Amino acid sequence: MLKSLRDGAKGGVLKFVLFGFMAMAVGGLVLSDVGGFFRGGISTNLVAKGKNIEISTVAFDRTARRILSRQGISPQEAYRLGMINQILNGEIQTAILTREAQKLGLNVSDESVKAQIAQLAEPLAKEGISKSDAVKQVLRSQGISEGEFVSAIRQEMSNTLFREALLSGAKTMSDDQARDLYQFQNEARNFEGFILTNKSIKDITKPTDIQLQKYYDANKLNYLIAERRDITIATLKKEMLEDKVEISENELRDAYEYALDTYQKPEQRKLQQAILSTQSDAADVLTRVKKGSTLKKAIKDVTGKNSAYLGENNFSENGLLEDIASPVFEAEKGAVIGPIQTALGFHVLVLKEIIAPETESFDKVKKALRDDMLQDRLLNDLVEAANNLDDQLAGGAPLEEVVKEMGLTTESIKGFNQSGYSTKNKDVFAGYQGDKVQILETAFDYEQGEISPVMELEDGRFITVRVDSVAERSYTPFEKVKSALSKQWIEEQRALTNRARTEDLFAKIQSGTSLKDAAKESGVTIKKFSKLKRDKAPKSPFTIPALRQIFDAPESTALKFRNPEGFVIGQVTGITLPDTKNADKAIQVLKDQASESLPQEIMAQYINTMAQKYKVKVNDRVLKIVYGDTEQN
Repeated sequence: MLKSLRDGAKGGVLKFVLFGFMAMAVGGLVLSDVGGFFRGGISTNLVAKGKNIEISTVAFDRTARRILSRQGISPQEAYRLGMINQILNGEIQTAILTREAQKLGLNVSDESVKAQIAQLAEPLAKEGISKSDAVKQVLRSQGISEGEFVSAIRQEMSNTLFREALLSGAKTMSDDQARDLYQFQNEARNFEGFILTNKSIKDITKPTDIQLQKYYDANKLNYLIAERRDITIATLKKEMLEDKVEISENELRDAYEYALDTYQKPEQRKLQQAILSTQSDAADVLTRVKKGSTLKKAIKDVTGKNSAYLGENNFSENGLLEDIASPVFEAEKGAVIGPIQTALGFHVLVLKEIIAPETESFDKVKKALRDDMLQDRLLNDLVEAANNLDDQLAGGAPLEEVVKEMGLTTESIKGFNQSGYSTKNKDVFAGYQGDKVQILETAFDYEQGEISPVMELEDGRFITVRVDSVAERSYTPFEKVKSALSKQWIEEQRALTNRARTEDLFAKIQSGTSLKDAAKESGVTIKKFSKLKRDKAPKSPFTIPALRQIFDAPESTALKFRNPEGFVIGQVTGITLPDTKNADKAIQVLKDQASESLPQEIMAQYINTMAQKYKVKVNDRVLKIVYGDTEQN
C-alpha cells in the first residue's frame, strides 16, 4: 500500500488514496466455499470469518465500492467478472498478515507512522496548504476518516516488516535445486493405453415424452431467456445551441479590456542552447563559438554527435532556470554565455535576439476570445437547456414533442440484456463505454413507457432514456427444444453407460487383469505414446489434468482419466530424466527466474496455509445477495 500511495501521490491527488487501497485489494488466494459455516446463527453481517478474523459486510462493501467507482464498474458487473472475490481475497490476506504480525510482536510506533504519513503527504502540499491539510482534503474527497487512514498505514507498515522478514532468504536457489527443477520440467514419459469412447455405446433407447419433460424441468435454467429491453436515448449537446448564441463586438472589446494584462507578453530572449556532460567539453564548445563557429557545428566537432544541441527557442525570464536567467537577461544580443552548471549539466547559450515586451492587439486575439466566450456561453446555455428538458419531461410532455421543439437527436437501442448485449452477442452500447453502467442501470430501473431524469455523460452531453418495451424473462418452450433435448438425453445416457463400463474394466485391471486382456475384452486397440512432456500442450487423447495424473503416477500403475471422447485407461511405461551435463545455460536461467518468482510462490503458499490454519470461510450467500444479479444474462 505504501508504495502505491507514493506512486499515487506523484500521479495526482485523486489517485493518492485510490491506488493505496487497490494495493490492498489484490491476491490469488483460493478459499473454501461457505458450506454450512454461515448457517445456524452466524450473522449475515459478515462476508468472511475465521479464527480471530472477521470482515463485516458493511466495511467490505465500503472498500469494494470505493475501488470500483474509480474503475467505472458497477458492483454487479464486478461480481460477474470475479473482481468482488478478488478484492475480498485481498482483504483476507491483509487480515491474516496482520494477525501473524501481531503474534510476533511487530508493532509500529506512533512516531514511525507520523513520519511515514509526512513523507507520503510531501508531494500533496502546495503553497498556502500544509501537509496535514492536504491529506485531510484527500481523505474527505475519498470518504475515508483520519482514523481509518492512520490504521491502514500502521497495519501496512507492520505487514511490510513481516513480509520482508518472511521473504528475506527467498531470492536464491542452489545449484542442486536448479538441476532438480530442470530435470522436473524436462522429464519425459511413455504411456500406453486404450480409449473407451461414448459414441461406441450403441442401442440406447430413445426417451419418452414423459422422460424428456422431466429432463427439461430439471435443466430448465439452460433454456432461460433473459429479460431484454428497447430504449430511446434523446441527446442534448452544446453544438446544437451554437447558432443561438450571439456575441457582439462591444462584448468582445469589454472582455479584452478586462483581461488586458493576460495579453501582455514580457520581454523575451531567443536562445540557442546546448547542455554538455563535462565542463571541459562545454568550455571547448564555448571557445569555438566565440571564434565564429555555429553552436551546432561546435558541438559536433567536440563530441562527435549533435545530441547535446537543444535547438533555438524563445524564453521569458521566468521560463529559464534561475542560474541561467540572470546572465542571459543581462547580456547583449549576440553574446555567447557559459559554461553554466546546473543539475542538468553544463550549459552553453547563444543570445540570438532580444524581443521587446508587447501587448497582443484586439484584432489578433479577437477570434480566440470569441471562441472562449462562445464555449462559456454554450456551457451555461447547455445546463439551462438540460434543466428545461428535465422540467418538460417531469411535467409530462411527450418525448417526441420535446425532441422536435429543442432539436435533440435520438437513438433507438433494441433487444439488449442487463449486460448490454443483443441476441447476437453484440455490445450495443459500444459508443457509450464510459457511461454504459449508468445507462444500463437506468434502462432496467424504469418501467415500460417511463422516461428517466436528464443525466450528464462523461463527454459533457446530456441524455434522457425512455423505456420503449420490456421482454420479461422467460424460457424456451419445451416443444421448441424437444428434438435437441432428445439428442442431449441420449448422449448423456451413452456417457453414463460408458462410465459404468470403464469403472468395471478398471476394477478388473486393479484386480490383476492385464491391460492387453482388458482392451481385448472391450474390442479396442492399445496405443502407445512416447516422450510426453508436462509443459507441452496436450494432444488427443490427453488433457491437461490427464498429463498431471500421468506425471504424478509411478511407472506401471493403472490410470484412468476422462477426455472429450470418453475415458482412457492405461499406464506409464517409461520415465526419462534429462542429463544436466550440458544444461548449464538453461539451469542458470532457472536460477535467475527463481530470484523473481520464489518470493511470490512462498507468499502464495504461506497465505493458503494460513487460510487453512485460521479456517477462513467466505459467505458466498451474502456476496450473491449484495452483488449478484437476480437473473442470468
